Amino acid sequence: MFDMGSNWPEAESHDGVAQVKLPGWSARVLGHAHLEGPDGQRVRMDRRAATLLAYLGMEGPASKAAVSHLLWPDSPPASVRNNMRQLLRRLRLSCGGTDLVDGDSHRLGLSPDVTLDLARLKCAAGKPLSPDVLQALLQGTGVGLLTGVSFDDCDELSRWLDGARAAVEGWVRNAREAEVQHRMDARDWPTALALAQAWVQHEPESEQAGRHLIRLHYLRGDRGAALAAFERLRSTLSHDLGVSPMPETLTLVRNIEKDAAWTASPQPTRAPLPMSVMRPPVLAGRQHALRQLQEGLEAGQLLFVAGDAGSGKTRLAEEFAASVGTWFRLEARPGDQEVPYASQTRAVRAHLARRPGIVMPDWVRTELSRIVPELGNGTALPPLASEADELRFYEAHSEAMTLLHEGDQVIVVDDVQYWDQASAKLFMYSLARLMERKYEAPARAPAFIDCYRKGELPPYSEANVRKLVDTGLARIIEVGPLALEEVRQLLAGLELPGAEPHAEALTRYTGGNPLYIVETLKHLIETDALHRDWPRRLPPPGRVGPLIQRRLERLTPLARLTAQLAARADLHFRAALAPEALQVSVAELHAALSELESAQLLVAERFTHDLVLEAVHASVSDSAARFLHGRLARVFERDGAPAIILAHHWMEAGQEDRALPFLLAAAHADEQLLPKGQAAGHYARAAALLEAAGRGYEAANARAAESRCRQSESKSTQGASHVER
Repeated sequence: MFDMGSNWPEAESHDGVAQVKLPGWSARVLGHAHLEGPDGQRVRMDRRAATLLAYLGMEGPASKAAVSHLLWPDSPPASVRNNMRQLLRRLRLSCGGTDLVDGDSHRLGLSPDVTLDLARLKCAAGKPLSPDVLQALLQGTGVGLLTGVSFDDCDELSRWLDGARAAVEGWVRNAREAEVQHRMDARDWPTALALAQAWVQHEPESEQAGRHLIRLHYLRGDRGAALAAFERLRSTLSHDLGVSPMPETLTLVRNIEKDAAWTASPQPTRAPLPMSVMRPPVLAGRQHALRQLQEGLEAGQLLFVAGDAGSGKTRLAEEFAASVGTWFRLEARPGDQEVPYASQTRAVRAHLARRPGIVMPDWVRTELSRIVPELGNGTALPPLASEADELRFYEAHSEAMTLLHEGDQVIVVDDVQYWDQASAKLFMYSLARLMERKYEAPARAPAFIDCYRKGELPPYSEANVRKLVDTGLARIIEVGPLALEEVRQLLAGLELPGAEPHAEALTRYTGGNPLYIVETLKHLIETDALHRDWPRRLPPPGRVGPLIQRRLERLTPLARLTAQLAARADLHFRAALAPEALQVSVAELHAALSELESAQLLVAERFTHDLVLEAVHASVSDSAARFLHGRLARVFERDGAPAIILAHHWMEAGQEDRALPFLLAAAHADEQLLPKGQAAGHYARAAALLEAAGRGYEAANARAAESRCRQSESKSTQGASHVER
């Protein structure tokens, strides 16, 4: 999508003459909404302020009453008028007194003093593009309208936003089409080809984009690439949409095949990746962090390792843990926060898997069966109805952790930012009990090293960390980027001929992020560019996603689809579910998984890094995502997966009617196990779906259940505060 910065002058054409306006305040509603001032300052907007600007940019000047009613549909008229006055005032104050919205008591419109990226995109669609917009298209970046904003509580506004997002996608498609055709008319084949490739990468199921790519490869004299592009398109259409190419596409390909004899050449083999690149042997630039870990260990503290994605937090923690003695690694995964006790359930199962013969008291096994059902005898337990019940459950978990950790010297917990709230609360209790026992029998308590992405902890985890640090029970070790000399040290340790001369360029390109460095080196090796000068064209510095995306493009269609299925299944992915979901044989799937492991994308049903997962996740188009989630929902439903998992996949598949019973079932189940906030959220979502379907009586029941859970949660919080005092 387009990068419409505040430094762009606004240009309007009158009789062919461009009238240029000096830059002032600009508003961005494509991506995460914010304001940008003439001096580079950035101001965040709340969702209604951002939606107001987006609405006026999309619809033009509008009735003030109509817009106000859309933003606050359930409020009385006096409150609506006051809300709008306050919103406009907040916008004006956030811009130092500049009016972003003009209007009177009847009409509202965008002020001429503000530049809105959405309005620029709307004007750009279908016309030749400026160099800045062209560069954004060449990069293939994608940003949706009001990313992260939702209005589940305002049905009409939610429907408008869905329609506006679809319109934005259409404008981008029209802009791509116009620019590709414009470059073809000018015989600018390299730029046209780059645009078509970026388009196909962003919308692999677009037959329009695929035809352009096929035609451009052919016009450049590469019939092999043209026919290979057709095969990828045909496979994508068949797997993702269950359709065949259109007659226009088939005619184009037949003409290419008839033009001259063409013999298929074997797929080019990738240069093998050295083992040193897969896991660098030298832990460069981390001596200070290692000293802090050692000092914290000797002080008996809980150790937190924080840093940006790809900074090497996990590698640092694992290297240190291995130097101490016996250690074990646990992890949270994206999506855990949606399922109470998901993180801690995974941790318990991981411990049990390595110690299958562990003997636990019957009462401990019984209580743990609330979150690990296979530990029980099949009898459903009553809900935790009192503080005494909850205390018994927590104490059982603490006792189990003591037994399961016996002999461990270090426990590394990765991706703590994904830890769900219920698990965090349970862990904090167990940690306190472990530390109490530590003074009684020091050998029984292992050291904990928790790794998380800096700035991404949820509020409840942030509060826990701060409390532990403030009381001296923990310390935070921050892992930053590598400096130039540290990058040189890393490259020297790789013993990779041709790499060290690129040290400065690598540092500049990656910002010193170790994962970005390694991924860049993999790219240079696979493209046979390591022994050449630094490439003139690479994805923007500091972004590993495009590099991983290029590796995805070199995969066979089935391997790429398998990776995308794994990304959408996330923590619930298992290789055994893929044959049915993708309708392929076990042998075909085995070949696809082997290819993904060879490409260092997937190892033992896990992505090699969260950034790999995110890059693959982002590579799935909206239509393909609905298809994959539908397949996953059917497989999980057959296997009896938890109701919340089924609700999630049916919702993502766009089949809300099939999601609804599972959403209600998840709410009922969650209500039986504290905390109640999760159940309240499920009831609220179910009520909104029922109201939209006109099922008022059932919606009222769901709202009543939501209220009951909110009240119970409030009482529980007050009770916990009383216990702490």
